[in-house]
Amino acid sequence: MWRVLAAAATPARALLRTPPARRAASLAVSPAAGLADERVETRVAGLSPGQPVTLRAVAADERGCLFQSCAHYRADSRGELHLGADASHGGDYTGVEPMGLFWSLAPAGMERPYQRLVPRNTSAPMKVEVLVHQGHSLPGSIPGPVMAKAEVQRLFTAPGVRRIRLKEGVVRGSLFLPPGDGPFPGVIDMYGDEGGLIEFRSSLLATHGFAALSLPYFDFEDLPRILKDLKLEYFEEAARFLQRHPKAKATTIKEALAKWEEKSGQKASEAKEVKLYGQIPPVEKMDGALSALVNCEKLSLSTNCIDRIANLNNLKNLRILSLGRNNIKNLNGLEAVAETLEELWISYNLIEKLRGIRVMKKLKVLYMSNNLVKDWAEFVRLAEVPVLEELVFVGNPLQEKFAADQNSWIEEATKRVPKLKKLDGTLVVKGEEEEGAEGAEGPEGAEGGN
Repeated sequence: MWRVLAAAATPARALLRTPPARRAASLAVSPAAGLADERVETRVAGLSPGQPVTLRAVAADERGCLFQSCAHYRADSRGELHLGADASHGGDYTGVEPMGLFWSLAPAGMERPYQRLVPRNTSAPMKVEVLVHQGHSLPGSIPGPVMAKAEVQRLFTAPGVRRIRLKEGVVRGSLFLPPGDGPFPGVIDMYGDEGGLIEFRSSLLATHGFAALSLPYFDFEDLPRILKDLKLEYFEEAARFLQRHPKAKATTIKEALAKWEEKSGQKASEAKEVKLYGQIPPVEKMDGALSALVNCEKLSLSTNCIDRIANLNNLKNLRILSLGRNNIKNLNGLEAVAETLEELWISYNLIEKLRGIRVMKKLKVLYMSNNLVKDWAEFVRLAEVPVLEELVFVGNPLQEKFAADQNSWIEEATKRVPKLKKLDGTLVVKGEEEEGAEGAEGPEGAEGGN
């Protein structure tokens, strides 16, 4: 009898035994407070293996406008998620996107669409709430129950960063300076086409050691109200202000070469091609550090703020020189490479006179579009370059007089520089009689129509 009772009690005890409690879901976002351009690590734990969840981010701007984003995930075999390694399967983005919840933030359904989440007050952190919801919910729909949540603060400045409001001549804006005495690399930050003064990027740049000028260019204080009334001289004045500021400095050739060597893995003194274009902050002077480039055959210094050509004496092997998009006003300094230079790319500068071009004995290709040459007296100097074959001259005031009649431009230009085989991308076709006449006249005869 006792055996029967004991056997009957066993299943009863099994029924009363409670299963082990499931660990509650947890969400860790780190750092909880950090710079807005700093990567955030987001991890979820305590889920069931393969469990579907929706992660959401919610933030509000200074006006109270709500922004949100969402993404669909499935837990791994351990019931965990790591946004730095696991892919989103739907929502506002797909794939492995560690910062996807942040960059995909968009106005919530009840808000006016197409707004940007642009912080206006750099001293206040932006608070972003990250939530984990059960199941997969579509963007804009009501999400499932909240399983875990955490708050993140995104900062736009750091201790010691200084903000100086500007009203310097015609220039308006804010200058952000890093802690310390400097000088610091200088950069001008112009944000979007919405107008007004947007400072958060400049403030962040200052936290990374840049003297950053946040430059509005319309719809701010006494600046033009609309974009079409803009004057380009305004940007020149802003650049001069930053160049003159004692806390700002340009990139030197030595610094640019050091960065290029680190990136390319080559020694500048041995390289045949060196690329120093688009430096941030820009190069302003072709200084003596260029003398190290003794083997260089192609040198690019385009998209900087160089105002004159200099210090090319040691570049005895230079064949191609790229100086487009600078502030160069004349061709002085090229004589140092007159014996070797075959191609000169110098478009988008401020060159009005071509004095000195005649010394370029081997120059075959000259790209100098969008400069300031305005009369034939300067243009005919190109006929003195003995082997010049290809010329790009579009965008100069002289060429723009013929903008409506490209054929007339080619005809008039090739009369004066008869050796050209290609002008503004067009092959120059000449008859046999014309070619014979050229040979008889020479450059001087060709200038007769001046």
